[in-house]
Order: sequence, then structure tokens, then C-alpha cells
Amino acid sequence: MSSKNITAPLFGLLALIFGFVALASFFLGARPAFAVCLLLCIASLGIFARLRFADFVNFFVSRQARYGANVAMSILGVIGIAVFVNVIVAQRFDKRADLTTLQLYTLSEQTKNVLNTVDKEIQVTAFFSDSDNSQLAREAARAKEMLALYANESEAITVAFVNPYIDRLLVDKYGIQRDGTTVFESGDRTEKVSTVDEQKFTSAILKLIRNQTKKVYFLTGHEERGIDDRTPIGYSEVKAELENQNYAARLFSPLIQPSIPADCAMLVIAGPKAPLTREELKMISEYLARNGKLLLLLEPSTDDANQRLVQLMRRWGIEVRNDLVVDLVHSGTSGPTAPFPEFAQHEITRALQGVGIPFLGTRSVTPAAEIPERLKVKSLAKTVGETRVSWGETELNRVELTPRAYTPGVDTPPPVSIAVAVEQTEDTNQNTRIVVFGDSDFASNTFFRTANRELFVATINWLTLEADLVAISPIDLQQQALRQLSAQEAGLVQILSVFLIPVAVFIAGIIVWWQRRGGTA
Repeated sequence: MSSKNITAPLFGLLALIFGFVALASFFLGARPAFAVCLLLCIASLGIFARLRFADFVNFFVSRQARYGANVAMSILGVIGIAVFVNVIVAQRFDKRADLTTLQLYTLSEQTKNVLNTVDKEIQVTAFFSDSDNSQLAREAARAKEMLALYANESEAITVAFVNPYIDRLLVDKYGIQRDGTTVFESGDRTEKVSTVDEQKFTSAILKLIRNQTKKVYFLTGHEERGIDDRTPIGYSEVKAELENQNYAARLFSPLIQPSIPADCAMLVIAGPKAPLTREELKMISEYLARNGKLLLLLEPSTDDANQRLVQLMRRWGIEVRNDLVVDLVHSGTSGPTAPFPEFAQHEITRALQGVGIPFLGTRSVTPAAEIPERLKVKSLAKTVGETRVSWGETELNRVELTPRAYTPGVDTPPPVSIAVAVEQTEDTNQNTRIVVFGDSDFASNTFFRTANRELFVATINWLTLEADLVAISPIDLQQQALRQLSAQEAGLVQILSVFLIPVAVFIAGIIVWWQRRGGTA
């Protein structure tokens, strides 16, 4: 047997091996390896063709080659028909079928009913960056899928995705504070949604098409925070944000108005320093009794001028203590009297899990020991420090730069709650809602940024029943999720599927070829 007969099959085998490795490298993203293996494959194939030129030419004119060409033409014809059907027919009639068990790619009937009533142009701008954060990447992918369904359902909705780190003009225009924010805009009205959720998206569209502006009244006359005060301790930023969210911020003075206005969607009492009169307290109590909504922000003080408000809140299942919350470990730059609490699971704090917000100089606000019937009272945020690390210091006149140690039986034990939400249960016609914070600084102009702003707006939306205008059950993806593979398991699957199985098939083919070649020799 000549050396040519031995060398030529060897180069043919090398061409197949290098071709296979080049293909695997291409799919694995190993560009340098792909380029090298492809060059070696071409070189080996060229040498094989040179050594066995006659056989190489005969292959292309043989009967097997003609059969192969016919099969290739048939495959190309089928692919061409599929492309024609997909591009021409599917695009013309735009028919889709959602075969997923959870109907991940189908809008709810509530959303479809809302979209059928949209009679104005709505521009949706989703701000998602090309982040390496896996959670944000999943949210961006889900947002693209969901918003595409909205745009497909209604011609009045147009969708655009923007990288907030590139298009700074749009970021400044809409006041975007967080990556992953979606803005719904119609005319001069805008709505911002910071989570990817069908219920939130549909509620935002409902707000835009209703043309209704709810009024939020701020109590005045007791040295409260002023919504027209542009100083660092003022609430002018709160007023601006409320107007951006399509609310109207108004002042309410009991000295001028005999009762809380009938169009009051919510009453805000922000850090009063002077006590309320009995008549004013009665006015607020009657307002709450007729489905009122109240946001109360109090501050610790040595004289505690807000005792009447504290007593009123106790009747609604809220205990407001006159102490100063201390956390020696989880605190801000202002010292241990600026704790970073941990947010509990609630509609208000849904988008704030894992987010740190310092509350400078806050008092404790906890669910009362005895809660009246038909009331649901839940703490929104608690300190995370244990005993001797966090507590509520009751001796306010003796608190110094370094707070005194925890005194059992006197101070408020940890974990210390600093915010509480109250709502009446569904088995009653009443729908009163109350949120009480032990601090009013977090919403002042100095701190009204990013997470603080989001917390305040979420509180307003929950109180005014604007958080969820439609009831859409969320899809629980965890029930259908497969167990996540470990790094070792993922590597094993990759080796088996990409290398071992194809190599085994290749070797089996070589063995069959060699046996057939030997049998016909």
C-alpha cells in the first residue's frame, strides 16, 4: 500500500475532527479557537483533495452526490416555504398561540378590556441598562415580552427601550432615579412604574385615560413641614413629585375651613410641633370614620406635643411611643440615631426589599397589643439589630452623641418597628387606610432622593387606592421553575452534550466506515 493511500485518509480524518471542533468552538463563543480550527480544517481538506484528487472529483459527479444534491434542494425548498409562511402569512394576519402552562405570553382579560378603551396615544419608555445583574436582565427580558403584548393589543401604544446610562436627556426629562423604571406618557401626563408587573402597567394606563386628578391635602397651622418650603427641611420636592404623579397638593387649615374637604383623597400630617385642638382631632376622627386616608409623620420630642394624635392612633391599633430609635451597627453616617431598618413584605415596600433608607431621629411605631376587630395592622420596617445593638431610648433628655445602653423594662426592645400600615378588612363596607411613620425627615428636600422618593410615592399610591386599580393575579414562576444546576452539574451537561455524545457518534461512524471499507477491499 502506497504512502499516499495511507496519508490521504489521515488528512481527511483530521479535516473532520478540526471541522467538528471549530463548530463546537463557534457555539461556545471561543472565537480564537474557532478561527484556528477552521484554518486547520481547510488546510487538511486541501491536502486531502490534493492527494486524492481523482476520488475528490468523482465524489461530486457520483450518484451519491446527485442524491445528496437532491436532498439539499428539498431541504432548502422546505425552509423557503417556512420562511414565506412566517414572513408573509404570519405578519399579515398576526396570529399567535401561547402554549405555555402559565400563559406567560398572554395578557389577562382585565388588561385587554382596559386596552380596548384606550382612545389616546400612549408612549411607553422603558429604562433598562445593559447590566451584568442577572435579576435586572431577567426583568428587562420580561418587560420586552410584556410591553410587546401591550403594543400588539392596542395600536395607540408605542414602546421604546432606552439605556439610562446613555440617553441622559430622557433620564433628566422624566426624572428617572432607578434603573428598571418604565414611564407611561400621554400628553402632559406621566406615570412611572418601577417593577415589571402587568397589574402595575395596566393601572398606569388606567390613570392616564381617566383624566382624573386626586387631591392630597397637607394639614397646616401646627408648624408642620411646608409644601412650599424650599429649604432643606421643607417638602417642596414632595409637592413637585405629587404633581408629577398626577396628584394635586393642597393646604388644609382648620382655622379657615370648617371641615376636611369632600374631595380630599388623602390627608397628610407631616411633623407637627404644636398640639392639635380637640376640635381638630374630632374633625380628623370623623374623616377617618367615613373611609378617610391618613399619612401621619411624627417626630420624637421631650414634651411630646402630639399626645392627642397618639391617642387617636391607638384607637386604630397603632402604638406610637415617645422614644428615639437607636442602632449601633446598622445606621447611617449621622450616627446610631439614623438606623437603616429592614422593610417587611407589603404592597408599599414591594420594590424596596434589600434597599437601605436611613431614618434620622425616628420614634418607634408598632402595632398595638390590642387591635380592634376588622383592622389589619402591619409593621412596614423594623431595625435589624438585636438586644444591646438596637432599641428605643425612652430617656430623650439624656440622649447624647453616644446613646446610653439598653435598659430592660424601660426602653423599647428590638426589633423596633418605625412604620405601620392599617387598613380595614374586606368584610366591611369601610375602607379606611392609615400609614404612620416615626420620622418626617426622610421625605424632606435634603433626603428626598431615589429610594426615599419611591417609598413616599408608594405610600401615597397605596393610601389613595391608586397602587392597583385592577385586580390581576400575579404569575408565580417559582412553582414552575426547575432546580438550578450547580456549577459542576452545568459543566457535566455541557461536556456530555457538546463533546462526548457527538464524539461517540463520530467514532461510531468511523468504525462503520472502516469496516465497510475493509469488507469491500
